[in-house]
Amino acid sequence: MSLSLFDKDFKLFTDDPMRSFHNGYLGGAHEQVFYLRNEDASLYYQEITITPEIIGAYGDYGEFGTTGWGVKLMYGQRRPTEAEWDLVRSGDGIEIPDIGTTEAADTYTNHPIWIRIFCPGNASAQIRENMQLKITYFARKVGA
Repeated sequence: MSLSLFDKDFKLFTDDPMRSFHNGYLGGAHEQVFYLRNEDASLYYQEITITPEIIGAYGDYGEFGTTGWGVKLMYGQRRPTEAEWDLVRSGDGIEIPDIGTTEAADTYTNHPIWIRIFCPGNASAQIRENMQLKITYFARKVGA
């Protein structure tokens, strides 16, 4: 895939997954930023959507789901405020601006995406491996 994910230090996510840390007794949110970037100078991307997905668990989204766990996404340079996070519904996807145009690929812009994973209080210690991000897009050849 020519669209790559990078951590806050701009290191490529490869086999090491993104991890969140929570106090299960108190519950709470873990927030972090990651970046999306095009690494192929022959392609540009349109209609990019990133959606959090729960694998194998129905109704696992947010405070109204069966578990209370939730994942929210937001696009932007700065850390979102509590008021901004309150406007985002857990499990909703976000749209990313087009990366490049038919005239030229954009291989230098790091598109910042904030993720917030919420853990309900009184949660048992666990490693949750049923969350992933689904990225959909249209890849186009530059100059075509």
